[in-house]
Amino acid sequence: MPQSPFVLQSEIERKTGFGIEQLRKWRQRFGFPPAQYEVSGRAIYSRDSVDRLLVIKHLLEAGLRPGQVVANTAAENIQICADLQRVKPVVERSESTNVFIDLLGHSDCEGFKALLRKLRAKRTMLDFVQNTITPLMVGIGDAWNRGEIDVYHEHLCSSMIERYLIAETLKSKPKHAFPIFLFALPPGERHQLGLLMVEAVLADAGAYIVNVGTDIPLNSLKLTAAQCKADVVAMTFSFSYPLRDVVPTLAHLRRLLPSRTLIWAGGAGLSQVKRIPKGVQFMTHFDEAIAALGAMVRAAKFQ
Repeated sequence: MPQSPFVLQSEIERKTGFGIEQLRKWRQRFGFPPAQYEVSGRAIYSRDSVDRLLVIKHLLEAGLRPGQVVANTAAENIQICADLQRVKPVVERSESTNVFIDLLGHSDCEGFKALLRKLRAKRTMLDFVQNTITPLMVGIGDAWNRGEIDVYHEHLCSSMIERYLIAETLKSKPKHAFPIFLFALPPGERHQLGLLMVEAVLADAGAYIVNVGTDIPLNSLKLTAAQCKADVVAMTFSFSYPLRDVVPTLAHLRRLLPSRTLIWAGGAGLSQVKRIPKGVQFMTHFDEAIAALGAMVRAAKFQ
């Protein structure tokens, strides 16, 4: 049976990581990606659009902004990829990163997971995330740029790491009287690896973690924070999240929550934000989150 030339919204989200609301905003602003509709009213996208979005994803990961690439033709973005490759500095990949990449290239999922467990053994989650997971993801991007792996290998890597971090977080035991953290992705965000990395680090340090996932309206997040008595609401913004929406989203959340509830924000999507909303704390490194957690615990003990 011939393959359909179109994919559904759910498949385009799974393959690219871009949410439907984000694609709708791009379509309004840049005219891409175009959507067609079945008789039932379901939106469908061409496979050519999916291929273009995968190239756009890697350009955004390389530091470009949506306005620089989304409206381009496929040929223009492929040329940008080629130009970036010519000027791209050599990425120094560790021995373990190269082993991970080799396992991915052979689709050896069991070997990949076994190596994760081996490198995690007897190390803090902070050390593991900073010195294994973070450089691994940089190395994966480098390997894709060099044609050593396919895009599905990258997705496979992210999927296995995400599931591993979730399992490790669920095994962590919160310490008595430690803060409660409510984690969520902002509406329209689909990239959760950064959020899961922070969760795992803080859970390992003793924090109590509640994760409500994606596409939670901010008003519902307010109710969730109240019901679980969250001390901190934490969000991460990826490279692909619209820059113009970051500050309004955080400012609106700040208005919704009581002043005693802290808001932490992190992720690559904050790198070009010039104005931090009042009452929001930006976390640019995992060490900062651990230090802030320690300060909260010490302050609570002396109240």
